[in-house]
Amino acid sequence: MNDNDVMLLLFAGAAVLFVIWLVRRRKKPDITDYFQPVSILTDRERDFFRVLKPVADEYGLHILMKIRLADLVEPLPKDRNPFWMECFNKVKSKHIDFALADDDAEIIALIELDDSTHSRADRVERDIFVNAVLEKTGYVLLRTYGEPDVIEDFLQRVYH
Repeated sequence: MNDNDVMLLLFAGAAVLFVIWLVRRRKKPDITDYFQPVSILTDRERDFFRVLKPVADEYGLHILMKIRLADLVEPLPKDRNPFWMECFNKVKSKHIDFALADDDAEIIALIELDDSTHSRADRVERDIFVNAVLEKTGYVLLRTYGEPDVIEDFLQRVYH
């Protein structure tokens, strides 16, 4: 190995070290700069909220929105449930549109605002699953296409 080869290796090594130093020195981007606010409700959900509000107010109930199904139900403990992860995966990303709660934050009823998409095969399957889980865990689920009649009828039966 001659002097030129040694100098070339030293130069290459120095270049590699310089690149490593640059990469480590480079500041990571602040990913919080890559978010934007969104409305919690769609236009249709907001329209329904405006119809639901007077009904809830009449009974002294609070309206909760976009409740994660996994915050309402949880799989049985792993020692009694060999399907724990499958169960959790089925509820972790699903939401219920609205809930009516009393002053103690106890859920009186859950409300799903349905539309034409609920006739699609994947939505029918989802709705059957959600209906069954909520029924088996003791929740009342009311489905509506935007009319408050179902909710008013239920509340009249419960409170009168």
